[in-house]
Amino acid sequence: MNCTNAKLAGKFARVCGLKPKQGILRKWYVNYGDIDRAATQLANRKTKITTMVLATGAKFYPAEGNDKVHKANHALAVNDFGNGYIHTDNYTILYRGENERERIQELVDGARVVTVVEKVDGGENGELTYEVLGYESGMKITEDNWSSSENSGTATVTVATQEGEEESTGAKLLTHTDAANTKTFIEDNQYSS
Repeated sequence: MNCTNAKLAGKFARVCGLKPKQGILRKWYVNYGDIDRAATQLANRKTKITTMVLATGAKFYPAEGNDKVHKANHALAVNDFGNGYIHTDNYTILYRGENERERIQELVDGARVVTVVEKVDGGENGELTYEVLGYESGMKITEDNWSSSENSGTATVTVATQEGEEESTGAKLLTHTDAANTKTFIEDNQYSS
């Protein structure tokens, strides 16, 4: 499709030089207990992770799926427990072997996960950003749907902050100096089958 610089280009033309609008490109999850919190460094009133350190042998696990299943959000909770944020994350796990099934069972058994989201920022230049949900308390499974006829037989899992465990901040920004170094850090510590 050709691009145009005209302001009124219509629905079928794209403006030259503009990058995609905001959206999630990829996601990973890591077990809550696999983050070395003593070595991990926070900044900006704990809204930014400048250095994340994983325990020895710990990995980021890619959450597969299409754009529709890549949903993640946080919402401010105001209730009897005080003010705080509740994180919710949906991701799809491809059944590539027993490891995926084992990780889902860990969630069912009460394990907690933290999600790392790679997204295109909604700014004019469409910069990549990385955000972390569930760093403070982790998220537990609330739903596990599997259907052989939907999403090519994948499992769609939803995890969320537990009631009474609201986090003090929304999604934390993850940046190891810049987006390129952050991407390298994640990929160097990513699980591969």
